[in-house]
Amino acid sequence: MTENPLKPDPIARYRAVLESLDPRLRQAAKLRALYPLIEPQVAAGVPHAAIMEDLAAAGLPVRHNTYITTLRRWRKARRLAAEEASQTTTTPAAEHDATPAAKPTPPPLDAIQGRPSRIQTPGDLRKIRDMRIDLDALRREGLANRAKASQDTETQHDKE
Repeated sequence: MTENPLKPDPIARYRAVLESLDPRLRQAAKLRALYPLIEPQVAAGVPHAAIMEDLAAAGLPVRHNTYITTLRRWRKARRLAAEEASQTTTTPAAEHDATPAAKPTPPPLDAIQGRPSRIQTPGDLRKIRDMRIDLDALRREGLANRAKASQDTETQHDKE
């Protein structure tokens, strides 16, 4: 295999990163440090088995399950960090661009999402556990109910 001086072979790059790490780190931590080097290879179409062979040659023998699980967790952490970063960058801009006349419409008054109508099965109990409660919507719902109740009492007093 001919070596390109601009792109050293992956085993040498893996060794360089592994040498810079604390040898007491767990395998998953070492893999997380190597994934920025591994991800472009996966995107280029290099099979995971070949990458694992290169890791073993670099001095980090990894089981398939450890490799895949750590890869999924690393990707998920990156995805969540990217989503969080995009939310923080879009939120202030959206606040400055909004005009006072263009107010967003409030969401529907259903403050508790996923609420079962009756509890008959263990699945209904799981639904209760997984309910999402929107406190702002719950507040609006309570205010609307109080306003309706006060209107009802006023109409009853007017009739008497």
